[in-house]
Amino acid sequence: AEAAEAVVQQLQEMKNEANQLGMKINELDQERHEHSLVVETLSKMEGERKCYRMVGGVLTERTVSTVLPAVKENMDKLQALCDDLYARLQKKEKEMQEFQAKHNIRLRDQPEKAAPK
Repeated sequence: AEAAEAVVQQLQEMKNEANQLGMKINELDQERHEHSLVVETLSKMEGERKCYRMVGGVLTERTVSTVLPAVKENMDKLQALCDDLYARLQKKEKEMQEFQAKHNIRLRDQPEKAAPK
C-alpha cells in the first residue's frame, strides 16, 4: 500500500510541475503579446518622437528609434522562452503518460482501454 501511495504521490508531483509550466507559459505569452502591441504601435510612429520606457523601476525618456529595437529584442526572447517551456511541458506530459502506463495507473476521468481481441 505504501508503494502505491508513493507512486500516486510521484504522479501528483509530475502533474503539479506540468501545471506550473503551463501557468508560466501563459504568463510569458501574455507578456509577449503586450510587447507585440507596443511594437505594432511604435512601428507607426516617427523615430525621433519622444517615448518613455520603464527600466528597472525607473521611467526613462527615450526616442521611438531607440526603444523599438529593445522592445522587439525582449519580445523575441520571450517567444524563445515560451517555446522552450512548451517543449519542456510536452516532455513532462510524455513522462507522465509513460509513468502511468508503467505503473498501470488510470485516472478517474480516463476511459478504460479496451482489451485487445
